Amino acid sequence: MNPVRPITWKGWLLVALIRNLYRLLDLLGYRHGPYPEVNQHEDPGSMRNRWHEFRSGIYLGSKYYYQPFILDEQGSGIREALLTHHTPDSLPEGFQVEHRVSLHAGGDLIPYRAIHPMCCKHLWDEIGDEFFGADLVVANLESPSDFNRPYSPAPEVMLNDMWFNIDRSTWEIFNGGGRWRGMDLVSVANNHSLDQGIEGLESTLDFLRSRGVSYAGASRFELVEESAPVLERNGIRLGFVGATFSLNKGFLPPELKKRCHVVCMNEPDADWSTLVQEVQSVRQRGADLVAAMLHGGGAYQAFPGSVFRNNVHRFCDESGVDLVIAGHPHHPQPVEKYQSKVSGRSHWIVYSLGDFVSYDIFKWSHLSAWLRVEILKGTYPDQNALLGKSQATCIHRLELTPVYVEAIIRGKGVESLRFKKVHGTQGSRSIDCTDKTSQKEFKEVIKYWELCVQPSLGQ
Repeated sequence: MNPVRPITWKGWLLVALIRNLYRLLDLLGYRHGPYPEVNQHEDPGSMRNRWHEFRSGIYLGSKYYYQPFILDEQGSGIREALLTHHTPDSLPEGFQVEHRVSLHAGGDLIPYRAIHPMCCKHLWDEIGDEFFGADLVVANLESPSDFNRPYSPAPEVMLNDMWFNIDRSTWEIFNGGGRWRGMDLVSVANNHSLDQGIEGLESTLDFLRSRGVSYAGASRFELVEESAPVLERNGIRLGFVGATFSLNKGFLPPELKKRCHVVCMNEPDADWSTLVQEVQSVRQRGADLVAAMLHGGGAYQAFPGSVFRNNVHRFCDESGVDLVIAGHPHHPQPVEKYQSKVSGRSHWIVYSLGDFVSYDIFKWSHLSAWLRVEILKGTYPDQNALLGKSQATCIHRLELTPVYVEAIIRGKGVESLRFKKVHGTQGSRSIDCTDKTSQKEFKEVIKYWELCVQPSLGQ
């Protein structure tokens, strides 16, 4: 299977050249898979030397251009653990619902040439009403928004360092095109946070505040109330924290470390202490439930690596966070209900929602996971409580809806993009594009979803 679908003839030529180089490496004895490597943290800013950087680049490129990993790490048992049906805990006996909140989360918002007003006029037509109709809507903003600097999208074929920056029209597309109320909160802690330097990050936070959009994972004024906000909807208070595994080759001097939260979660024994303190802070400010938006894990592989998974488990143990919404792999990965060995509590972990508003040439990136969470707050009888009843806030329903980004490609580029909801096996599963290339891609990504994501929720 060719995992990428270039758009232009130049893209096709470059990809063909790269894939032939990987075939040559195969002949020369380069081992590619079929299992992910355990010791690959994929952080450009943490390479030991030039050889380590080169070796890591070859490894990442092989997953992207040549053959993504459909298997988990050898002998890890991760595939078996995650592809078990995970269902919410039962409500306490006699539970009386007093408040109810719906939370919708999308994945990465990334600038590409195709994320343009002319291409995206009908992007949200099919899902906009429903997606933005939740009480809270969140996503990961994976680009600075410094409008004093040039617009800088991802290239069609990625061969070197990328430095993103969006313009106002791109933000409007990310935010629903002005037809809906838009995002309530975005995570701004990711590996592209410093693509335009610390000034670009500050401009991004200033812009979001001017639009009334909350953010997690970074701070303009180094205030925990800013980087870890608590939002109230329908009588339920939800706290959000965020962190990234990397800033690519960006650098924060020691005196500015609080501006963007970095946790080396792709490396063994990650230090979660700062984020644990933020979770404690939002609890102290009255949060009934806390969600962490984490940017980390392994890209272009079906399952999270053992290092990242173990670190996230330990974060749940140490912080008591209720929900982890993770990203960075650029395609969906499974969900896990982790039962803490420390507290005995359940913690929901969504390992990757994938790209959302974007259009990469990597085929799996054209399928996004739309997270739907229903949160209930109420009381139940408790003989040990002072008034004979106790209060609880819980995740009652958690679902992933697959959404396909359908592209009409003609001539020199993408003519239009449109989100298409992918229904279950009993419903309609089709796209408007009739060309063989599009139909083949659609079947490939649906097969990936059914094999590697859907079983984790038993949907």
